[in-house]
Amino acid sequence: MQYENQVIPHEAIPQYARASLSPVEHSYKRVQFISWGIGYGILLIALVCVFVFVSQWQYWWAISAAALIFVLLVATTVAAIQIGFKNRAWVLRDKDIIFKKGWLFQSTHIIPFIKIQHCVVRSGPIERKFGLASIRLMTAASGDVDISIHGLKADTAEQLKEWIMEKIATHASPGV
Repeated sequence: MQYENQVIPHEAIPQYARASLSPVEHSYKRVQFISWGIGYGILLIALVCVFVFVSQWQYWWAISAAALIFVLLVATTVAAIQIGFKNRAWVLRDKDIIFKKGWLFQSTHIIPFIKIQHCVVRSGPIERKFGLASIRLMTAASGDVDISIHGLKADTAEQLKEWIMEKIATHASPGV
């Protein structure tokens, strides 16, 4: 028996980029702004309380530094939501699902259905207000392999979960 290891030219490698990715729902951007706004509102109230009630922090330089840091945090968050939102996209293919996200650090996850062990559909109170949900796909692999696709319509997320679970059941080996 002779060992062979054929060379595959890079032109023959399947290109996931040819798949047309669907963006998440545009209203998810509002959900992100509201969620982060609530968090920053709580932080602002805490900072004001510290500067009003704690006399050791009532210096102009401390207040100015805290205000500058707060404004920079808010501006960075707004930029991350605005710029990163257009990179959030997904596509369902016959044998796998692709999810892309990120702003400075972009990532593309391609998960074959045969590797998915569990699906969960979630929606928080703000997402429910906008009729949105997220789906989390879990695999047995360690590391950052599980994905959560946020910003889907609630019915789309449920349909996607059902479709993936049926796909998993058809690929499951007998006796498992």
